[in-house]
Amino acid sequence: MTVYTGGSASVFYGYEATFGATPADALIKYPFGLNQKVTNLSVNNTRLNFNKLGQVETTEFAYGQQAGSLGIGFVFDDTQASLLFASIYGTIATGGKYPANKNQGSGTTTQVGRTLTTEIAVQMGTAEYKLRQLSGCVVNSLGLSTSIGEPVNGNIDMTFGKEVSSTLGADNNGAIDSQTSDLQAGKPYTFAHGTFKVSNGSSMVSIGEVQSADVNWTQNSELLYGLGSHYAQGAFKKTLDISGKFKTSFKNDTMATHVLDQAKSSSNTVTLPDTGMGVGIELLFTNGTKSMKIELHDVAIGDYSVSGIEPVEPIFEDISWKAKTALITIV
Repeated sequence: MTVYTGGSASVFYGYEATFGATPADALIKYPFGLNQKVTNLSVNNTRLNFNKLGQVETTEFAYGQQAGSLGIGFVFDDTQASLLFASIYGTIATGGKYPANKNQGSGTTTQVGRTLTTEIAVQMGTAEYKLRQLSGCVVNSLGLSTSIGEPVNGNIDMTFGKEVSSTLGADNNGAIDSQTSDLQAGKPYTFAHGTFKVSNGSSMVSIGEVQSADVNWTQNSELLYGLGSHYAQGAFKKTLDISGKFKTSFKNDTMATHVLDQAKSSSNTVTLPDTGMGVGIELLFTNGTKSMKIELHDVAIGDYSVSGIEPVEPIFEDISWKAKTALITIV
């Protein structure tokens, strides 16, 4: 019996012109990043059960909507992974920014970001592959996380509207061969080469000994269905939530004081008022060649907790937050 492993598989995606409009095979060529893996893949048919009087067993089944979910894990690199922000903000702006400024982009529209077609191929033989093609992939959430000794890990959770019938055949579109193409992931971003800054009300100051940090973009999207089809015809988003948390060694009472005063103060966000930008948190990741800077504007602190108040243990602060807007710059 043949046992297949990840060494026989490949995962690539391409952006759709409109929802569900699968791009040509030659355009489904982008890897999600380094060390990519499929963490979840499932398809659900909404089954309807019909019973009749005088019988306890089900008499008949019918099927309504079909939808699927897909999860991808990867490591952010300086070549491909940053392109994924287009799935939240639509298109990349001039200068490598998502969006062009903090008040522009998907924050003003109910349209989801660009949708994807994702192909997952498993090589079955010398020139044969098993291909699953998922169209109308809407990104529900895109997140990054990192901690001491770790690269910048990414995760993406998607809902897709339709799966084209999987096929087994010759590798005509290069699904496997494209693993050796020029579109390879680049060098990883690392936390060791990054900085973490928080506004103190007048300037951005680096926080030392940050143990971990997480940022998540959640579209809160839903698929739209129409009469006469099992498959989704479109998608929309209700809100765009930007949230996260960080853990740092305890230095002073700045964060604790802000949380305590937040409810009674007219200024309930961490901002930088003298610049007019409202930057509350800034993350910068580099690899020595390129950098990815994330500016989080008008940040509201949620939960604040302290751990490690015990003998011979360091004291840490755990802070969760939510931002109104974000600006990502890739240079």
